[in-house]
Amino acid sequence: MNICFFLGGFSGVGGIGRVTSILANELSKDSNINVFTLSFYESSSNEVYELNKNIKKNYLYDQPITMKKAFLLLGFIKLRKYLLDNSIDIIIACGALYYPITIVSTLNLNIKTICWEHSHVNNTKDHLFQGFSRMIGAKCSDKILTLTKNDKKEYISKYNIDNVNKIYNPIDPSLFKYTKSYNEKSKKIISVGRLSYQKNFKLLVEIAKEVLKNNSDWKWDIYGDGELREEIQEKIISYNLQNKITLKGHIDNIYEIYSDYSILIMTSRYEGFPMTLLEGLANGLPLISFDVLTGPNEIIKHNKNGFLVKPFDKNKMVEYINLLIEDEKKRIAFSKNARKSANNFKLSKIVHEWEQLLYNLLETD
Repeated sequence: MNICFFLGGFSGVGGIGRVTSILANELSKDSNINVFTLSFYESSSNEVYELNKNIKKNYLYDQPITMKKAFLLLGFIKLRKYLLDNSIDIIIACGALYYPITIVSTLNLNIKTICWEHSHVNNTKDHLFQGFSRMIGAKCSDKILTLTKNDKKEYISKYNIDNVNKIYNPIDPSLFKYTKSYNEKSKKIISVGRLSYQKNFKLLVEIAKEVLKNNSDWKWDIYGDGELREEIQEKIISYNLQNKITLKGHIDNIYEIYSDYSILIMTSRYEGFPMTLLEGLANGLPLISFDVLTGPNEIIKHNKNGFLVKPFDKNKMVEYINLLIEDEKKRIAFSKNARKSANNFKLSKIVHEWEQLLYNLLETD
């Protein structure tokens, strides 16, 4: 079986490259599966996620190009030729942006298509034609693959289809090399994510202001870079919190630092399936997140391994953070439960579900 993951690339921006590399590497260990990866274009950014040597890696274009221009240049013919030249049996379009070109390139070919959703069906914030892309994927692909149960239900309801599966993202097994015992004495909070509209870090700074004014011995670190860095830093300075909240930027190995912290906070406006929360689970960190449409409520079990907060209720978020800061025993209990919850997202379990999906799809011929 020849399978191809078609995606933006393997740079350090976003989680699609990371989770694709994890799954591709593990699936390539199956002697019956030959794994190919095709990036939309060769990026000038460093490709930080390594692939096994037996994975055949390539690019559709050798320099940056927009999807609109690719269509105008008949990029689907270029993709079609690649698929035929490499005898691809199944192509996996990683993200809604890649659904239409994947569907068009496989018309009248005996190639199965999987459209792998990495956000959620109702998100239209990332590019202009997401709604159209998802409709094409839902109506024309062999399988829609979602990251959450809720998104699976939404796809079925919205498009009146039944070709939808759900498979969670796995925890990266390399993370466990860095996990340590929970540090209940740490007085540091961590948040991780791109400094963008989606991650809602401006609201996080407002929340931190309220938390830290009553907990002067605590600090809050934010890891990640993005287009809103200056605005977020200005907000931190305006509250005179530059000695309490630190924008740490991007670091090459985020896994190394989780054990320095005692609580993980996420304030996103929307998510697909947040890898940051999975990483927190694996490190035994109590989690607090807004209960946005998809993702957090399938990772966080309220009052067991963390707290779910009604979206954008700043006061309730502050209340729950203060509760954990003040109650060391609850933090320890949440930490133990978090490590147990991490078993639901082990790579071996997730890869088995992927293998079942791939083999079953080929058997439908």
